[in-house]
Amino acid sequence: MNAWERFGRQRLARSRWNSEPAALNAADTQAFEQAWQRQREIELAIVALVPAHDIAPELRDNVAASLGIWLSDGGFTPDERAAIVLHHTRLEIAFAELAQQVPQPDPSTVQAWYLHHQAHFMRPEQRLTRHLLLTVDGDLEAVHEQIQGLHQQISASHDAFAPLAQRYSQCPSALEGGRLGWISRGLLYPQLETALFALAENALSPPVASELGWHLLWCEAIRPAAPMDRHKALESARDYLWQQSQQRHQRQWLQQMISRQPGLCG
Repeated sequence: MNAWERFGRQRLARSRWNSEPAALNAADTQAFEQAWQRQREIELAIVALVPAHDIAPELRDNVAASLGIWLSDGGFTPDERAAIVLHHTRLEIAFAELAQQVPQPDPSTVQAWYLHHQAHFMRPEQRLTRHLLLTVDGDLEAVHEQIQGLHQQISASHDAFAPLAQRYSQCPSALEGGRLGWISRGLLYPQLETALFALAENALSPPVASELGWHLLWCEAIRPAAPMDRHKALESARDYLWQQSQQRHQRQWLQQMISRQPGLCG
């Protein structure tokens, strides 16, 4: 059994059965072997379409990076890893060439789809945010007292936020006076997000506790949700529809290949 086959078997067993191939029970072993034989024959048929020579090194590097821990965690030699990467690069090339056979959607189709899905093309509400963090390494009460003192100073004058963040904050944003920039929902820890999006414009949060320590947040400005720029929205819609068409074409091609290959339909 060559390297790419051992790699494929490991990956299939781990991803679908959360097990090494040799550790599967009898029932799972039968299902695994059937799935593997089907996958193996499909991969062999696909790579036969792509010559093994004249493959750009940067493409191999990208594939090697995408395989990541699967390669490093399988006990393969450098030569075996190179063979596995080559095999998967040929698969990638075949699917990329298939995708390029699909024409881009025409402008009228893109326009119609965009008009029916405009809610997907909204820029979310964002808040221009500054952040100050005190981590808790030992004396919890002392850190709590310190964050309360900083809160009092900043409440008296928001101009104090940047210099105090530069001096005391243990967040990387301290280098820029605590400035995080425009923040949307989903980017911060839940308790910080709740505190930030409850603030009015130019308001300072009370001290907020998290697993990292104590935080202060200043909402400098609020940018309401708004429609995305129409040109960018249409580009995104076109790319989405094109990707969907490419994936359909690839699936149909695979089904046709399977139907033509003896032993793959069972």
